[in-house]
Amino acid sequence: MNIKKLKLLQALEECNKHIKRILYAYHKMAKFMPLDATKYDHLTDEQIENIDQFIFRFSKLQDAMGERLFRGVLIYLEEEVKNKPFIDLLNRLEQLGALQNKEEWLFLRKLRNDLSHEYLDESEANALNINMVYENTKKLYDIFMQVKMYVNDNLLTLSTDILETPDLCA
Repeated sequence: MNIKKLKLLQALEECNKHIKRILYAYHKMAKFMPLDATKYDHLTDEQIENIDQFIFRFSKLQDAMGERLFRGVLIYLEEEVKNKPFIDLLNRLEQLGALQNKEEWLFLRKLRNDLSHEYLDESEANALNINMVYENTKKLYDIFMQVKMYVNDNLLTLSTDILETPDLCA
């Protein structure tokens, strides 16, 4: 197996792993979402653990997609990615049809960055940021599925274990 194919498959496997963990936490969080300042201030340790896992995996998935999956698709296609601004990579993925809307990705990136600034005395803002990321999980999931289907339909046939991603609504 060539290195480009191997790296692309590894990126897809990593993203699948993060999706599974995100969905686990997402479904656990459904019991107490959405948050407001009062709920945020009275979260149990288990609820905080679910939120922490969710946020961590959301961030890790975005990193894996941006640094490995998106680049991996372009490298597999023998596109030049070194020293290119990330926006150029997103534009190219959009042109190829691997990404439907780069603005959604950029919006999700902003949400994730906003979430990384948690302040102890701002319960309302923290709750709002968590709610926004939670409500937009489907967008991140859909972007991953779009890229994965693009790879499967246009680049290489994926194995069943990579193709099978848990359903967000399950």
